Amino acid sequence: MTVLLQILVSLIVFAGVFAPIYVVFLYPVQAEPPVHRRFAAALGDKRTTVFENPALAPVLNLGLVLTHRLNAPGIRTRLRQDLDASGNPAGYSVQEYLAICLVSASLLGVVAALLLVVMGSAAALLIGPVMAGVGFAVPLAALRGAATRRSLRIGKQLPYTLDLIALTMAAGSTFTEAAETLIRDEPEDDLNQELSIVLSEIGFGTPRSSALENLAKRIPLESLRSIVGAVNQAESLGTPLSTILKLQADMLRMQRGVQAEKLSASASLRILLPSVMILIAVVVIVFSPLIIRGLQGGLF
Repeated sequence: MTVLLQILVSLIVFAGVFAPIYVVFLYPVQAEPPVHRRFAAALGDKRTTVFENPALAPVLNLGLVLTHRLNAPGIRTRLRQDLDASGNPAGYSVQEYLAICLVSASLLGVVAALLLVVMGSAAALLIGPVMAGVGFAVPLAALRGAATRRSLRIGKQLPYTLDLIALTMAAGSTFTEAAETLIRDEPEDDLNQELSIVLSEIGFGTPRSSALENLAKRIPLESLRSIVGAVNQAESLGTPLSTILKLQADMLRMQRGVQAEKLSASASLRILLPSVMILIAVVVIVFSPLIIRGLQGGLF
């Protein structure tokens, strides 16, 4: 009876492992590069990413096949937002970055489980899935950090860029000419790269209001969204754009000054507790000999 029970448990475990794999590979899916990657390859643009690594390419292509089976709209939306906000210098698509997350989760989970099995630990079945979750979350966290840092850099540069565009437009240039001048002077700047995308969309026939709204969607900054809304409203009302940009730049500086005052006011409260603790420590150190004497009865 015990032998039959062990065989039944083994069959259930085998079915639980084999069935998902069989369902995943039931219908073959070719892991083709994304459309923008095929265009770049046709134009002779060579990239150097993990997908071009001969040792990692087979595993990553397998992960790319699995991503076509994975229905996770929330994760895909978050990946698209973070890739856009980070600038995506390597040109990863959502499918490719999701494949990196899956491969990282699989490798870390398997390695952790094997180490625990070799060490004779019974926690392998629990630690393996936990480490797989960590392996999946680490690339997501790295991408989110890069997107946040780039958004902060864009937020710092925003008022100065608005001033320059407003001054150039006041001298007689159009918005497109002013933006092209900034991009030509400093093409590696994060905000100028986003302006370059805006100009490319306008060049392909997208209305300027829609191109600016797309910019606000790519970079999750409340200040940028308010500026785009003010610019589009000014365009519909016929207000001079240079005046609106100058007012928005002044407002951003005012908000930054108010935020600096709040931080300076809260800094005094935050430093109060460490100062009190340091004072108590100094008092204890200075008077500790007297306290020890008093406890030993030899103070006088």
